[in-house]
Amino acid sequence: MPLLQCGNWVLEGRSSSAVATYIRIKELDLIFDLGRCPIHFIGTNHVFISHFHLDHYFGLPIYISQRWLAGIPPGNIFVPLSGFKQLKNILDKISALDGGRNWGYQLTPVEAGDSISFRQNLIAHILPGNHSVPAVSYLICEVRKKLKPEYHDLSSREIVALKRSGVEITYEVQLPLVAYLGDTHGITLDAHPLLTQCKLLICECTFITPEHRERAKKTKHLHLEMLPSLLEHFESECIVLHHFSRRYTHELIQQEVFKRLPTSEHSRVRLFL
Repeated sequence: MPLLQCGNWVLEGRSSSAVATYIRIKELDLIFDLGRCPIHFIGTNHVFISHFHLDHYFGLPIYISQRWLAGIPPGNIFVPLSGFKQLKNILDKISALDGGRNWGYQLTPVEAGDSISFRQNLIAHILPGNHSVPAVSYLICEVRKKLKPEYHDLSSREIVALKRSGVEITYEVQLPLVAYLGDTHGITLDAHPLLTQCKLLICECTFITPEHRERAKKTKHLHLEMLPSLLEHFESECIVLHHFSRRYTHELIQQEVFKRLPTSEHSRVRLFL
């Protein structure tokens, strides 16, 4: 299974267009999409589904049933609102067929504009997608507390006294960590004010050769030629391209990506193959 080091995080999983996409960042206790479910992913507690093509959510029954069988509390599964009821019906029917009773699971519908707190200090902002079926993208931010400027010159004893008296001495800031665009023909850069500042951008790049421009447009996927104008707006330290079409060999992908992207982008672009 591919492993890709991106700063302090390791991306684990697979991503091949129309086959399966599942990407785990263990350090953040989350999975983006779950087209298949390796057994060692079962203990990861948060799953973010971008859309309802089978290669992006087909692993959910395994994830849910294996946690249920092992006595692990249900994971938090976030899915687009548009298919929430249909998916719940499917999962209930599979569980009834499998064991005659319903698995316990936690399914949360989301839509663009929502903000979901998870873990102790992380928040997921739900961004609009632009795909052939209803879809969303995700921006994961870390929430931190900082001392308000007006209290910077106080001693630690004075700060503690204020806090004990009920004065709110801190304010909340969000640090953009990871943006996952899912399958999309593009994203509005002002979808969230912190989007372009994310440390890690996970971006699909299904089509890479000139003869597939129209197919990219028709199926609403990104084409390699669209990336330079998109990436120039992102401050990301690492940009991971994934979801390449099976039409291309790994050798061709590597050749075309680094030939067509500006040299200035090469140091921060990684390929998840």
